[in-house]
Amino acid sequence: MNHDLEDQAERLYDVFAELARAFQYRDREQICCHGVTISQCHALEMLQARGPMTMSELARALFLDASTVTRVVDHLVEHGFALRTVDVADRRVYRVRITDEGDRLVCQIRRDLVAEQREVLQQVSAASREAVIAALGRLLDAFEARQIRSSSFSHSTDHQDRKEDAP
Repeated sequence: MNHDLEDQAERLYDVFAELARAFQYRDREQICCHGVTISQCHALEMLQARGPMTMSELARALFLDASTVTRVVDHLVEHGFALRTVDVADRRVYRVRITDEGDRLVCQIRRDLVAEQREVLQQVSAASREAVIAALGRLLDAFEARQIRSSSFSHSTDHQDRKEDAP
């Protein structure tokens, strides 16, 4: 293996680990003050972006297991942020969608977090901002492609849509 590549991989790991910690702390502070957890917020964002989904689809999209998604959705439904219904095409399947209240919550959280990102970007030169965003986008694409290749979610969550596995 190329020594430079090995060194770069080590440095990328260190930077991403610290970035993830910073975001998790930031997210916890920002999101929890709105009454939802980070996982619940991610689920709402996914439902807002993609529309109604089966429980299995949501689990795959969030890279979470069936029981975790069930607990996440239970809380969202209980607080009026999402609605879970039986699929009309297959009554054994549950579908979940965001409610208007959930949509408003996601929009408020996003406004707050984008304001924070604006402050962060002010620390980066105007000439470098687009390059930083593009590079992060390419890294995200690479991470997601790797996750999809190594994921067993497509096999482990197929049964999740069935009524007997969901509340």
